[in-house]
Amino acid sequence: MNDERQWYYFTFGCGQRFVGHYVKFYGTFDEARKKMFDKYGPHWAFQYSEAEWNEWVQRCKERGAECWIETELK
Repeated sequence: MNDERQWYYFTFGCGQRFVGHYVKFYGTFDEARKKMFDKYGPHWAFQYSEAEWNEWVQRCKERGAECWIETELK
């Protein structure tokens, strides 16, 4: 696991209340994951580091698939 504190991005799966959105939490991998569970329980899909998230966004843009990029849940 990554002990570096950074932003982690979490997405919601198909059929879940917030599908198509993401939220982010700051901390280590485990700290951010705990914050996500505390707020949303098990009702989410994936956890990404900031680098992984940025790579995903860049790949979508390169493919002309910006519609695949989730929007931030406020």
